Amino acid sequence: MKEPTSGPDAAAEARDPELKEDAIGFVDGLIIGIASTAPAYSLAAVLAIVVVGVGVQAPAVLLASFVPMFLIASAFYYMNRADPDCGTCFSWVTRAMGPSLGWLGGWAVATTGILVIGSLAQVAAYYTFDLFGLDALRDSTVANVVFTLPIIAVMTTICVLGTELSAMVQRVMIFLQVGALLLFAVVALVKGGALTPELSWFSPFAIDSLDALILGVLTGVFIYWGWESAVNLNEGPRGRPPLRAWQGSSPPSSCW
Repeated sequence: MKEPTSGPDAAAEARDPELKEDAIGFVDGLIIGIASTAPAYSLAAVLAIVVVGVGVQAPAVLLASFVPMFLIASAFYYMNRADPDCGTCFSWVTRAMGPSLGWLGGWAVATTGILVIGSLAQVAAYYTFDLFGLDALRDSTVANVVFTLPIIAVMTTICVLGTELSAMVQRVMIFLQVGALLLFAVVALVKGGALTPELSWFSPFAIDSLDALILGVLTGVFIYWGWESAVNLNEGPRGRPPLRAWQGSSPPSSCW
């Protein structure tokens, strides 16, 4: 019979009983973080809201939205240095403010993930029908829902099978997404010659309506949202110190 583990090893085992070490590399984590911001989805389903609200000041709104997101990312960076934990805000808030607020933070993250995956799948279904010229199915709510369900099932299955498979799939997906966005940007610059770029486009103070600015900033924050998925992987990348090497003592000097 195995003797119960005590000391730092016991704390590590109780904390992370099923984490797989050396599962992915830095590039895989980076790609997952980029892919989780869903750049193509942001362009297809979200960016139009910003443009409708503020027009040519959309770049200014995106710059303004970057400020709060940068502050949040900085907080995640330092929290991750002090207490690396794949539970991120759920674990950090629980330890700092108690289990009730920690549960609330974790529940909010889980709920938004469930809502967003349905939205992502619906956009994928809609544009798949549009790609193949199936206009009747594209405009049918029933057809979109029916096609959305297997897309969600496939994405969920990939996540369940493991981080390595997820990283491999995301490599392909991010290549397609970024490639399509670059192509779109080039075509837009070549074909959209009616407007001459101006520095005022990058100034949030040039937006006349405060309501439009607030809506644009909130939408911009949503566009940036998703990068924290890379932090959720902080205990699995190759090259990080083993948990038991520092558990109960000072954390490593480098960020995982």
